[in-house]
Amino acid sequence: MTKFFRANLKLLAVMTLLTISKFAYAQPANDNFANAIDVTGIINSCSADAAYTTVNGTPDLVAGSNWNNSGPKFNVWFKFTAPATGQINITIDRGGAKGSQRYTQIAIWQADGTTEITSERYTYTSEDVAIGAIGLTPGATYYISVDSFNSNTYGTFTLCLQDAVDYDFYEGAIDVTGFINGCSPDAAYDTRGGTPDRNAGSAWNNSG
Repeated sequence: MTKFFRANLKLLAVMTLLTISKFAYAQPANDNFANAIDVTGIINSCSADAAYTTVNGTPDLVAGSNWNNSGPKFNVWFKFTAPATGQINITIDRGGAKGSQRYTQIAIWQADGTTEITSERYTYTSEDVAIGAIGLTPGATYYISVDSFNSNTYGTFTLCLQDAVDYDFYEGAIDVTGFINGCSPDAAYDTRGGTPDRNAGSAWNNSG
């Protein structure tokens, strides 16, 4: 092997490593509020599996009031046009083919990206974190930011949107008439990740 050939081989190896490093450390396309991805088209469906990521994201604007990561840290951005229902339910789906992110933090914002409508974070490590909002103005644009707790938990995720809130809200109450004189399937429902809505029962002792 000639000295010239060895020199060119070394140069090629260095260039290859630099190219790999460039892509390995690339920031997400929607790393900033200004580059938010419009996901109106997937309302009542989901993105492709693990389509989005917080890996190598950078902090932008402000953290959700319910986040616990002292962030924002790696937040990425989406936007949507509010549907005629004036409601939205958003789920960060993860696990297996759905994505690797854990300890998700999510918020919904007014069009300025800093006026919070609502925010939510994980209750347990592997949770598919969901968030909802009612009273949105149909046709108006709203923003979503998604973050993670730290660099050990950021990763890929699948994004799902629905034009109706779930049973975390009065408006999304599940009709259980069919269970009268019977029961739901075992462990069918869950209060983990629930948020306060309406009033507490007069006999409750949890200040809910």
